[in-house]
Amino acid sequence: MQYRPLGKTGLKVSALAMGCMRLPADDPELSARVVDEAIAAGVNYFETTRGYISGKCQHLTAPGLKGRSRGLIVSGKAGINKETTEEGYRKEIDLQMEILGVDYLEFFQVGWFSIDKFEMLTHGGALDALNQARGEGLIGHIGFTGHDKPENFTKLIETGIFDSFTIPYNLLDRQYAPTIKRAGELGVGVIAMCPVAGGMLASPAPQLQQLIPGGAQTTAAAALQFVLSNPDISCACSGMNTLEMLAENVETVNAFAGPSEEDHARMERILDEFRAIGDKFCTACRYCMDCPHGINIPRNFSLHNRARVYGLIDWARSEYAGMKDEAKAGACIRCGECEPKCPNKLPIMDQLEEVAALLG
Repeated sequence: MQYRPLGKTGLKVSALAMGCMRLPADDPELSARVVDEAIAAGVNYFETTRGYISGKCQHLTAPGLKGRSRGLIVSGKAGINKETTEEGYRKEIDLQMEILGVDYLEFFQVGWFSIDKFEMLTHGGALDALNQARGEGLIGHIGFTGHDKPENFTKLIETGIFDSFTIPYNLLDRQYAPTIKRAGELGVGVIAMCPVAGGMLASPAPQLQQLIPGGAQTTAAAALQFVLSNPDISCACSGMNTLEMLAENVETVNAFAGPSEEDHARMERILDEFRAIGDKFCTACRYCMDCPHGINIPRNFSLHNRARVYGLIDWARSEYAGMKDEAKAGACIRCGECEPKCPNKLPIMDQLEEVAALLG
């Protein structure tokens, strides 16, 4: 297993981390085996919270940890709101440690965080609870997770409060790249969640596999390798729920030496070209909506983009099949009401026919 610095904490984190939100809810024994074998493979970062998997996440994680919190980077997480108090947040920290069966959490993260909640954190008691727990030696570091705008997350990491943050970053979602770069300059650890885009990049996509120098056997491998090619990423946090998925990801990470800066720049340029092609097709502005006949035009075009531009045809067809019939492109009767509304002057009706032909 490869290890990387986790910001300026002094910790070394495994390049492959485990997000525990996708452990099999109906199979505690398998969940324990996945966690246990991840540790055996060298994975040392486990991201958990109490609410995931209908409240079962930490219960399913605990048997695999077997109380081995020392030496592992185990993270708890809880959100905040206007009603959050110091006492209540401290009880939440204690409760999560009790469920996990550990006496120490290397990280505790403020979950679902955004810049509009900063005042709640600093004056509502949660930060006081975190600092108190850290002072007592119960937690080591403070982080946050969320989906706010990149510029807002940059402001948050510049406060100096946080040792790490967890954000989505993958081949199809690179919006946080400037924030990640800033984190590298500040010494803030970056945990990249959704490295395979919530499973989307598990589908075959030759265009994306060929991005990686030397190619990649699967699109999922290409996705992991792309994330890890960013030198400011501490680890790729994957939601693994089978032993086979774990083994594949471990093999991918262990075999990846990392491209040169030139290779990474080349991949970024190609992805920018892909994105530009997709934007010419539909920018998802939704000016065409609502369709009087119930067709979800932006969704159809989004699926078509993924299939046509990135080669994710199997995934797009599966998603299209799951849509309601009246929302599918094939239900278009060419009434023409959408096209005058499109600021990009797209031939929407003709392109809906193309979607139905490719995905239907």
